[in-house]
Amino acid sequence: MFKRILIPTDGSALSKKAARAGIAFAARQGARVVGYYALMPAPAHLYGEGWVADRTVLQELGKRNRETARKYVAAIGREAQRAGVAFEALIDEPRTPYEGIAAAARRRKCDLIFMASHGHRGLARLMLGSVADKVVQSSRVPVLVYR
Repeated sequence: MFKRILIPTDGSALSKKAARAGIAFAARQGARVVGYYALMPAPAHLYGEGWVADRTVLQELGKRNRETARKYVAAIGREAQRAGVAFEALIDEPRTPYEGIAAAARRRKCDLIFMASHGHRGLARLMLGSVADKVVQSSRVPVLVYR
């Protein structure tokens, strides 16, 4: 039924658990997996409002962020390889994670997004928002939310 499944990660334990479940699902479907990580730009307080961080500090933050992204996506790749599932990695720098996830699914012609939800409730949900909810609202393909 599904041929290409996008599995976004944020590196959390729940995201890793969802990736394992998504890969098992992909194996049963005979689908390929696209592991995805959204790089976020340096926080505005490091370079906004009249104060600018040293360029080398910003470059080092970017380098570490990219290394972390590669590590998290590579973990999905290793899990896919163990399950015998075809895998490709995708790391980009979207404006927001949810926009990046939806755009990645379109660009890679995925027919399902399989992602974790941290399940925040109440004030935490109001303050932190829900990436999964926003992906569900903005995606053109089905989204399977794992909790």
